Amino acid sequence: MLFRFYFILLSFVVLFCSCSKQDSKKCNIDSSLLSISDFPIGVAVDQIYLNNDSMYRHVFMTQFSSATAENTFKPAYLHPEENFYYWDEAEQLINICRVNNMRVHGHTLIWHQQNPQWMVEYKGNREDWERMMKLHITSIVRYFKPKILSWDVVNEAFNEDGSLRNTIWLEHIGPSYIELAYRAAHEANPDAKLFYNDFGLEMNPTKRKAVINFFNHLKSRGVPIDGIGLQMHVDIKYTEAAMIEDAIRDVANNHYDVHLSEVDISLNPLGKAYQLTTKDLEAQADLMVKIVRAYKNIPKHQQFGITFWGVSDQYSWIPSYYNRTDYPLLFDESFNPKPIYCKLKQAL
Repeated sequence: MLFRFYFILLSFVVLFCSCSKQDSKKCNIDSSLLSISDFPIGVAVDQIYLNNDSMYRHVFMTQFSSATAENTFKPAYLHPEENFYYWDEAEQLINICRVNNMRVHGHTLIWHQQNPQWMVEYKGNREDWERMMKLHITSIVRYFKPKILSWDVVNEAFNEDGSLRNTIWLEHIGPSYIELAYRAAHEANPDAKLFYNDFGLEMNPTKRKAVINFFNHLKSRGVPIDGIGLQMHVDIKYTEAAMIEDAIRDVANNHYDVHLSEVDISLNPLGKAYQLTTKDLEAQADLMVKIVRAYKNIPKHQQFGITFWGVSDQYSWIPSYYNRTDYPLLFDESFNPKPIYCKLKQAL
């Protein structure tokens, strides 16, 4: 037991002292991100790690002011059977965040992936599908009212060419499913901010224009849509800071709240044999600074926050999903702060 105590103590010492001496005053992990930012700094959280990894839990609770569940609120987890909702894990996360004065952002109500089998195989005509989708949305949003006051209502509904993605919702309801989804969510909780969330909007002007035009049209018809989430899965090789600046400004100029919703910065986007270098870590940090500066240039009331897609490199989705070596997040595999963390704090 005594050995375990000293081991844990040593781990914290390493964590707190890992930044260079030159940046120690600016990059002391005792000074959290949430304490120096004018807008929420969030993170995607996996409750398996939150419950079983003490360092993961410590960094999550001390460094961030907003949480997005990686999986817990997705349909397959929250609504596994047609007449059954599984609330327990979502409630657990909400309780942890409430104790730590953290916001919970709901992600996501309607998506083409991670749907339960009963939903994929649902039988019925268009009106039946509309009723099923509305019941799914209203049941969830009402249940979490007022604990959750923002939702990604629809996630990744567009292809890269700007056309609508072929999903079960488009197939059985048609393009109007998006409007119906936002109206249902607003009816269930008129006080909640409603977002559209997608990848590639920061680097694909064609897709971004299609998304903005689509939702501008809905807004002109009175459909409640408050913000757009730019996922920001970017990299140091091909991402141009000027394009990110254009995207953030473009969304804000169209009167949407802007959520940088799933930020990670890849160092090895091509998946080649890779050796981590100081140069790449500094490039990652410098790109983060440019992103923050662009974000701070939009009006404060449109800054919904910046959310990182994972607590540390150890648990990033990228290495397993793409089968490659990568280090895309603020903390390394041992939860030591990286240059990207240090420069982020300076930029905030």
